[in-house]
Amino acid sequence: MPIPRRAQKRRSERELAPIRQEVARLFDEAEALFRRGDTEMARRRVRQARKRAMSVRLRIPEHADRYCRACDAYLVQGKNMTVRIKDGMRIRVCRACGAVRRKRLA
Repeated sequence: MPIPRRAQKRRSERELAPIRQEVARLFDEAEALFRRGDTEMARRRVRQARKRAMSVRLRIPEHADRYCRACDAYLVQGKNMTVRIKDGMRIRVCRACGAVRRKRLA
């Protein structure tokens, strides 16, 4: 007998707006900390932002290219991330953990 699935509660934009702002603020803080050279604190801010977004099932595509999904490092091209274009693919490599992300170019 299959297990019945619980219905997911759909949150209104009114409920999600403050969380979106909080996530954006945390990413801005991560950027500022990274620029000052405090990469570990920047990583903590990214982890906090992701945790907050996941707690309410909020997608954050506007910040997707700014962090490593494997180690939560805040990524800056040329500093701790390399980007290559090869065979119609954009290949991002995190220098902190070596994680590779590929995305087909349209």
